[in-house]
Amino acid sequence: MWRKRHILSAMLAASLLISCASVATRLPDISMPALSLEKLAQEDIAMTELNERSKTLLNIGYPVLRDNAALCPKTRLGIGAATHSQEDYDKRLRVASLRILGAGPRERIFQIVEGGPADQAGLEIGDELLAADNAPLAPDSDVFQDMLKAGQATPIRVRREDFIITKTVTANRVCDYDLKLSSSAAINAYANGRAITITTGMMNFVESPDELALIIGHELAHNTMGHIRKIIGNFILSGMATRYTRPFESEADYVGLYYQVRAGYSPDNVEDFWRRLAKINPKSVNRAKTHPTFPDRYLRLAAARAEIEAKQAAGEILVPNFKTDADTVLPSGKK
Repeated sequence: MWRKRHILSAMLAASLLISCASVATRLPDISMPALSLEKLAQEDIAMTELNERSKTLLNIGYPVLRDNAALCPKTRLGIGAATHSQEDYDKRLRVASLRILGAGPRERIFQIVEGGPADQAGLEIGDELLAADNAPLAPDSDVFQDMLKAGQATPIRVRREDFIITKTVTANRVCDYDLKLSSSAAINAYANGRAITITTGMMNFVESPDELALIIGHELAHNTMGHIRKIIGNFILSGMATRYTRPFESEADYVGLYYQVRAGYSPDNVEDFWRRLAKINPKSVNRAKTHPTFPDRYLRLAAARAEIEAKQAAGEILVPNFKTDADTVLPSGKK
């Protein structure tokens, strides 16, 4: 009986394949050489845009990481440079990354913050940071970190083309969270406790460096405030109730705005971000699942901006208003 069913299933599958529908029009022919040329052209467009977005993200994000180091639980020494190799790219794009961006098998500098330590030291795109044994290093590697001294001029060895030269760099202390760019059309950003990821969709949506700095500050706040651990804990303890994640989004908005302003970016009308987002995502005007509604976030961000501007006018230090013991209310209602 089983054999009979197996044969019938095979016959049915075969008949479906034979009877697959086809198009009803005569499509124009294209040549393989033309297809290959267009592939190269689109790879060039995509990789060049990716490079520009990476440059923008690092240049805007580095001051946020640098100027908030005093409020970050994890810090490292930064030189304002990012390295890459072919392994950082999708396998299908590695040939293009070499041809267009110079990404080879070894770590090389491919982004430098304008006016940052690496820029001031005279480092260039394509340079390799070297260990004592001439092995290429990434700026955040333990070996390279051990070579640096905070606020002190440090000689470092660099391979530039066929020569090994020495440059002197004075590193900054920065928050120890990598800035990453995700090639996704989704307007999104996220943190995982170790890194901050911004999508190309978000990069295309923001209208100014101030807005991008706000998004980076928001994700930095998730990391510094330990939100990922707290959100997971609440989600499990509450029986998967999403409402217990919303306060952390509000706190990230609040603390993130402080991080943005501390880095020298303007908070003027930054809350308008949520009105613009409402135009393309109207459901979130009234719906709150894991995140507060857009009107809630708009008003709280505007209130946080007013709080910061009042502190600036009074010459106060710009730090978020953290809770004290007096703010803690016991289940009985007593403080």
